[in-house]
Amino acid sequence: MKISKKAIVAVVIIGIILVKFISCASITSGITALGVVSHPGMFSKNYIVSVEHVVSTNNLNGNYGNPGDSFVSTKVLGYEPPVTGMSYLQVNCQVSKLYSQNNYPNLKLYVYKESMGVLWGPYTTLSSKLAVDDYCDSNGSILEFTGVMPSSMKEDHYVFVIKDGLTVDSVFEYRVVSSTNESSPVSEMVSVDKPVIYMYPEENTEAFVSLDYNGELTCTYPSYNDDYGWHVMAHPGGVITDLEGGRDYDYLYWEGVTDESFSFDQAVCVRGCDTAAFLEEYLEASGLTYSEIDDFITYWLPKMECNEYNLISFPVTEYEELAELHVNPEPDTVIRVYMVFTPLDEEVYIPEEQQLQMPTPVERTGFTVVEWGGSEV
Repeated sequence: MKISKKAIVAVVIIGIILVKFISCASITSGITALGVVSHPGMFSKNYIVSVEHVVSTNNLNGNYGNPGDSFVSTKVLGYEPPVTGMSYLQVNCQVSKLYSQNNYPNLKLYVYKESMGVLWGPYTTLSSKLAVDDYCDSNGSILEFTGVMPSSMKEDHYVFVIKDGLTVDSVFEYRVVSSTNESSPVSEMVSVDKPVIYMYPEENTEAFVSLDYNGELTCTYPSYNDDYGWHVMAHPGGVITDLEGGRDYDYLYWEGVTDESFSFDQAVCVRGCDTAAFLEEYLEASGLTYSEIDDFITYWLPKMECNEYNLISFPVTEYEELAELHVNPEPDTVIRVYMVFTPLDEEVYIPEEQQLQMPTPVERTGFTVVEWGGSEV
C-alpha cells in the first residue's frame, strides 16, 4: 500500500502534537506546590535540586545608590514573589554536584503561562550564568538565571521550565503579584568574617565566653559549645587555654552569616593604596595594640589595597545588636572593632555629616577583652 506524502506529513504533525501534549501534561501534573521542583523526565541526571528565590528587581547591582545617598551594606536581591512592572526577573536555584561534574551545562530557563496548555513555545527566555557567591555547600552551588521581565507579564501563576538542550531538567510553578504590598524584599546574606577575641586578665582567670548572634555561626575555633560557648582559662600574657580540649590559643575565632544590614551613615572613601595607612591610624585610635593591628591589617589588606577605592564604615551600635558578646566574669574593659567595606571603581562624595569620625581613645585597664572582625559587602 502506497502512503501519500500528505499522510506522512499528517502523521508527523500528529506525533509532534502528541509529544508536546504528553510533555506538557507530565510537567503540569508533576507540579505539587508553588516553588516545588518537579523532575518530569525519566532521566536520573537532573541538575536542579531546589528553588532558592524567584524575585523581581529594578537594580541588578545592589542598592548603594548615588553619591550623597545613605548607603546600606546589604544588597537587596529584589521582591519575592515577583512584582509586575519591574525591570528584571531573577531565579536562584540550588544545583547538584552533577552540574560541575558535567562541565557546567548551558541550562536555559523558560517561562510559560499556566493556561498555555500544549503550546511549547517559550513565553520568554532568560539567559543563565553561574553566580559567584558564598552560598556553596557540599551539595553544590547556586545557579542564577537573570533576564528582562516582560512588560506583558501580569499578575498570574506561571510555569518555569529549566532545560538542558532539548531535555527538560526541572519544572516548578510560581506566581507573580501586582504590588509590593503583596511581596517582601529579599536580601543577600552578609558574611561576618574572622571576628577574633583576645583576653588579657591581670591574673589567671577561668571564664565562659559566648555570643548572642542574630545569624548562623559557620565556623569556630576552638569548637564552640551551643550550650555555653567557650570554657577557657585566660592568662595575663594573652594566651587562652581551651579547658575542653586542653590546647592554647592566641584568640578565639568565629565566623557567621546574617541577613541583617549595616548602614554607612558614618563612612569614609579611601583609595586602595592608602587603606593600610588609614587603618593603622583608625585602629590605634580605637585602642588596639600594634600586634592586634598587625593581625587585622594582614587579614583585610589583601582584600582592599588593590581596589580603586574602598567605602569603609565601623558600625559600632549595629554590630553590638547583631552579635552580643558575653564574658563571665565580666571584664573591666571591652573593645570591639567591626569594619564594613565595599570596593568602588570611583570616589564617591560623602556629606560632612556622614563622614566617619576618629574614635575616642580607650584606656585599657584591668581585665581587658578585645575583638575585631569585618564584612566585605
